[in-house]
Amino acid sequence: MRSGDARREILHAIRGNLAQGLESAPPDRLSAPASSPPVPLSVPERGDVVKHFTEQLTAVGAQWTVVRTETEAAAALARILTDAGARRVVGSDAPLVQRLLQSVKNGLVIDRLERLSRDALFACDAGVTTAQWGIADTGTLVLESAREQSRLLSLVPPIHVALLSTRCICDSLREALGRVSVASHAITFITGPSRTSDIELTLVVGVHGPQTVHVLLMEEA
Repeated sequence: MRSGDARREILHAIRGNLAQGLESAPPDRLSAPASSPPVPLSVPERGDVVKHFTEQLTAVGAQWTVVRTETEAAAALARILTDAGARRVVGSDAPLVQRLLQSVKNGLVIDRLERLSRDALFACDAGVTTAQWGIADTGTLVLESAREQSRLLSLVPPIHVALLSTRCICDSLREALGRVSVASHAITFITGPSRTSDIELTLVVGVHGPQTVHVLLMEEA
């Protein structure tokens, strides 16, 4: 079986199981009694979803900034990198990322992933990518390989800055999986900075991934 066919079958199975779960749910969870008028399902306001997402970002140790334009995003990105003392930054191939990095390149060495060796990537201070989806329930970022070259950038440098449109924040994992492209051969889920602990339960941040995750939430992206 080719990898593309396998991906489609896996996503199809996930979506089918999610739909089956709804069909098999107890009747009282899906509809009101026949004698009662139907009660419309409550749809969260977009502002509530964004607020819940930022609360969860904070809870998992990620940082976030809301911006309204690319100009504001560039200024916020410059401030984040300057405050972190970053000198060498690698950006994904997403056009938005490249535009913003060109705006803040003064004093920084800007690299692109396809031009870097493995050792050079490990020498970078920060990686900048977009995220395709956010999950409000857990403060999770979802990165799809079909959209940009981003996986190594989000995992190797000690600082990861992700750009996310507020319109792409989902309520739940179920909703996010329903939107993932079947063309993505890898999907990365990022919930705050990297964490690990030893047998004595001593928590250490940043051993297997970034020590800092900062999300730029773009309201009109």
